[in-house]
Amino acid sequence: MTGTPAVTLMVITYNHECYVDECLQAVAAQTFRDFEVVVIDDASTDGTVARVRPWLDRLPVEARLIVNERNLGICATRNRAIDAARGTFLSSVSGDDFYEPEKIATQHAVISTLDEDVAAVFSNMRVVQDDRAPLSLWFPDGRPPAEGRIFEHMIRGNFMPAPTVMSRRAAVLATGGYDESLFYEDYDMWLRLADRHEFRFVPGALVNYRWSGTSVSRDTRYAAQMHASRARLLMKWVDRDERTGAIVRDRAWRNARRAFAYDATLGRQALRTAAGTHPSASRRALVAASSIPGSDRVVRAALDADDWLTRRRRNR
Repeated sequence: MTGTPAVTLMVITYNHECYVDECLQAVAAQTFRDFEVVVIDDASTDGTVARVRPWLDRLPVEARLIVNERNLGICATRNRAIDAARGTFLSSVSGDDFYEPEKIATQHAVISTLDEDVAAVFSNMRVVQDDRAPLSLWFPDGRPPAEGRIFEHMIRGNFMPAPTVMSRRAAVLATGGYDESLFYEDYDMWLRLADRHEFRFVPGALVNYRWSGTSVSRDTRYAAQMHASRARLLMKWVDRDERTGAIVRDRAWRNARRAFAYDATLGRQALRTAAGTHPSASRRALVAASSIPGSDRVVRAALDADDWLTRRRRNR
């Protein structure tokens, strides 16, 4: 290995046999060339790794493949990828998504001119179906809700299109890397970076994000872990300041309720933790009732009704 690449592109794969060729074709088509590729597979059980191997010599830049011996989860897998990275900047794509040819070039041209207070840049992205048919833009009007100092916006909800982000490796390392106790990684990292740094928006839809029914974020089998993780990562900020604390307590509680609705055992602990910082009578009552068999189904029915009413109000 000679020299230090400007960018490390981390390709994260897990059972992406059907899509990874398209992802790597888009990597090969990048108009920027000063980057390396680190493909890391999280112990896929399909033919993903066999699909990736021929691309290691076919890509026009240096490429390496790391295969986890066992499934480590997305947070630990991202940390392994960062450990292997040499670039000044990091860009990451899941094996079922794909870049536009100018993605790396466009973002590097911006972030390389900004001072170190800017930890990351991000862009718009197209949401596509399995067959690449477009569904929508992540930011329908082409602009994000905020850029610059975005912590106050992000603590209210994660609007960051993760596959579009290009970040400073040094800034990511300074946070300590991804929290491997969490089920999913990106929101926690964006909050920690946003607490210290700015994020800047680079116009353009530079990534195609596949809205697949098999993705973890849409699979109800993982809903409890997703909501429990979100409650836990939010609780890290409960003592930041009074306003943030109030937002965190409310959002953590709502996520803990949803975790409980999907998995009583996992959600019960989330409820106890979230209620501990704001032990109102109603929250204490739900924590006490959470040990009663069937209480999770009652909460699920109530949340489903709330969701239905919310959708109806929006559609008026």
